[in-house]
Amino acid sequence: MTILLNYTSYDEIRAVLGVSDEELEDVTLALPIYAQKLGFELEDISSTLESVYEAAKTAPVPTTAQTKLLNSVQVFSAYAIAKHLLGSASLFAPRRVGDGRAETERVTDPFETLRDDVEAGYLSLKQRVSSALVGLGEQVDAATSRVYSAAAGLPVDNVTG
Repeated sequence: MTILLNYTSYDEIRAVLGVSDEELEDVTLALPIYAQKLGFELEDISSTLESVYEAAKTAPVPTTAQTKLLNSVQVFSAYAIAKHLLGSASLFAPRRVGDGRAETERVTDPFETLRDDVEAGYLSLKQRVSSALVGLGEQVDAATSRVYSAAAGLPVDNVTG
């Protein structure tokens, strides 16, 4: 079972999103759904990634390749969870925060420009994790590509012309 704190910290996830612990609390990030989602993400890269990561993490002196894997998986994990949280970011990021004297106001969707950056970072780090696994001689699962298709009706009725 994937334990989120073995891969990243709550503060790192908040740092990727640019929010505070008041906006996104530890209690929320500790929900099992986020650990499960990370487990799915890691399994999509390689079915052995979690065990290879744990072996590298418990190694007395990690090799250069193991260190590369550890670093890339840890950063990837923060981005993977941040990517999942972006869908509900407008719900936990208040528009106005104030204590009477000091006040902060955000735009309607403060994460509009962040979405592309997190997605780009996520994809880049996913590739980096895959490369680190290959560097350790591990098999990386082939990416499943989606085939999209669409259909459109004829502009003319075949019966009536």
